[in-house]
Order: sequence, then structure tokens, then C-alpha cells
Amino acid sequence: MIRLSSLRVAYGRTLALDGVDLEIAEGIVGVFGQNGSGKSTLLRVLAGLLVPTSGRAEYNGHAISASNETFRRRVAYAGHEAGLYPRLTIAENLQLFSDLYGAEPERAPEVLRALGLEARTDSPVGELSAGFKRRAAVARALLHDPELLLLDEPYANLDDDAGEIVSSAIRKWHTPERTAIIATHGAKKLKRYAHAGLILQRGRVVTYGRYRRTPTAEPQRKGVRT
Repeated sequence: MIRLSSLRVAYGRTLALDGVDLEIAEGIVGVFGQNGSGKSTLLRVLAGLLVPTSGRAEYNGHAISASNETFRRRVAYAGHEAGLYPRLTIAENLQLFSDLYGAEPERAPEVLRALGLEARTDSPVGELSAGFKRRAAVARALLHDPELLLLDEPYANLDDDAGEIVSSAIRKWHTPERTAIIATHGAKKLKRYAHAGLILQRGRVVTYGRYRRTPTAEPQRKGVRT
């Protein structure tokens, strides 16, 4: 579904991504690496929010572009910021995004239940704790049943119980035809259910592979190296 060819992203003299060649098919893929390794930059390119300095990023054979309405409706991205209106309640935010994406009416209650947010639906987002904002951001991303789900640090500010709620919601959303790419420092949480993993270091892919038999195993070291 996703193909990256000689992908480079530079911020001035700093290379955030340095010649990435990668193919990702359906499944849940973890992106791991230290701060500054290029995880967030990679997700922003895949979301169409950042134009590469050089190289090409494709989704289903077409160049990734946020100006493509079909692509926008198929992808969902939740970055470090919640991407929600702070003065609106969770329910009002989901209603707004539901209208924008033409989501089915029953989806908002479904994602609220899946993320354990039923008791906070009338709370303004600006008054929520960082953990609840994170869960609300994931709910917003899942709202229109995207084909491609991009999550940047979905486990940030979450305790183990809240982290399991997020994991469960992602597992329920996933089907064989869907792809999730999740950048996180919470490797232990994600490896329990991810199908593959890649490690970035200084903007380069040093390891990428499917997990052996169970998602808790380490990725095979037979994938792309750049």
C-alpha cells in the first residue's frame, strides 16, 4: 500500500529523513527510535502534511498529497497535538469531524465507548488532562473508519490501563485491508499486537521486518536497510 523511494526531508542543513526506501503492506506497523530519529517526520510525510525535499511517497500507486480529497478521506492522522478545538466538548468535536468526513451517525458513540470516554463527552477539550486529550485524539482519528491510520505517540501520558484501552480500540478497528503506522516510545505495549516493526536512526531505516509468529517476538532483520 505504501512505497517510499529515496525519500529525503531536510530542515535547513539537518536531514530528518535520509534516503528512505520502504514498502509497507496491510497490517499494524510500529515505528521505533530515539527522539530526533525521524519518526514524526515520517508520519507527517505519510499524512501528506509535509512535502519531501526529494524522493517519492506513494499510497496505492499514487503520490501522497493532502490536496487529494480521496486520499484525505482514507487517511487519519493524530500527531503530538490533539487536533481538537479546545473550547468545544469531546462530543461537539466528534460531531464536527463526523460532518466533515461524512461518517456514519453511530460511529461517534462507538469510538467514545471504545476509548472509554462516555463520562467525559460534555467536557471541553481544553479542560481535559493530557491523557484524556490523547484518547480523544485517537477517537477523532478512528471516527471515519480510515484505511490508513497514522498515530504519533498515542500512548503518551497514559497509564497502563488507559494504554490498554487505546490498544484495544486500535485492534478492533483493524481489518486485513487496513494499515496502521504507529510511532511510539511504548514499544512493549505496541509489540503485543503489531504485525511488523521498523527502527529509525538518524533518519535512516536500520531494521524493518515482520514479527515471527507472535507480535511479541523481535522483528526479523531481513528487511530494508538504507
